[in-house]
Amino acid sequence: MKIKTALVILAALTGTSCFAQGEKLPMDLPVYPGSETAMEVNMSNEDILPMAKAMLPMLSGKLSSTLDKIDMNDIADIIKDVKQIEFVQLDIADQKVTEKDIIGFYTKNIPGGEWTRVFWQNAPKVGTVALYTQKDIQNIYGFRTRTIVVDDKSVKRVEVAKITGRIDYVKLLLTASKLGLGKA
Repeated sequence: MKIKTALVILAALTGTSCFAQGEKLPMDLPVYPGSETAMEVNMSNEDILPMAKAMLPMLSGKLSSTLDKIDMNDIADIIKDVKQIEFVQLDIADQKVTEKDIIGFYTKNIPGGEWTRVFWQNAPKVGTVALYTQKDIQNIYGFRTRTIVVDDKSVKRVEVAKITGRIDYVKLLLTASKLGLGKA
């Protein structure tokens, strides 16, 4: 199953709330020293569903056949217990900084609380991805680091996310299967 695709759609649906007006919840994400912030998302539970509804028309070009099948009630059920979504994308131009340095920083600077690493992948095309959860998958924290080229220069790209609250994974997988995201 293409769980990555389902998560990318969820992120895209909620990804522009950094432009929303109003009072922000404080971010609880570590930021690598000397990095440059390329994108920041900080949404409360009041922002998530309205932003998802607003984003659907913007995604119509590449995902039009999939978007026609999306039921906003399903999305609302999936994220009803999510309290906050935080995301930051950083670029590190300092060539002395290694991926190992970045991984060490994000492994040592996990937000407060007791976390368990549930997923780790290090692959040349993907980079390093780590995913942590708290008891009963109540909260999720993760990071990804990789080397990319921006404006003809090699930089380390770091993406860090934290979801406070609980996603209904059963409904997420059922919705993904209805959308045809479970096919190989």
